[in-house]
Amino acid sequence: NNTDSGSRDFYLGIYGALGIGQAVAVLLSALTLYVGALNGARILHDLLVSNILRVPCTTFYDVTPVGRIPNRFSKDVDTLDNILPMTLRGWITCFFSVLGTLVVISYTTPIFVS
Repeated sequence: NNTDSGSRDFYLGIYGALGIGQAVAVLLSALTLYVGALNGARILHDLLVSNILRVPCTTFYDVTPVGRIPNRFSKDVDTLDNILPMTLRGWITCFFSVLGTLVVISYTTPIFVS
């Protein structure tokens, strides 16, 4: 009975450690993804501002409505801040799920590898 309790505690400890490890991995991946997205948005914004300021006034500003420029800025930065990180995170999650499934199948059924 004591051995069963010790074995149970051992496996619960492993299960808990795996859960904590997964939480840390998810946190680090989310932070890395969002910091990268923010840096990309900052770089894109800086490039847009420098290009807008270098455009000859007579050709661009006469033809382009005033509201179109801020709308373009906000749409591009919104794409980099919100849509791209969610899409990339979903793709990475799917990739690692498929990879993990292939590893488990290969381990349990070695004929699958050959």
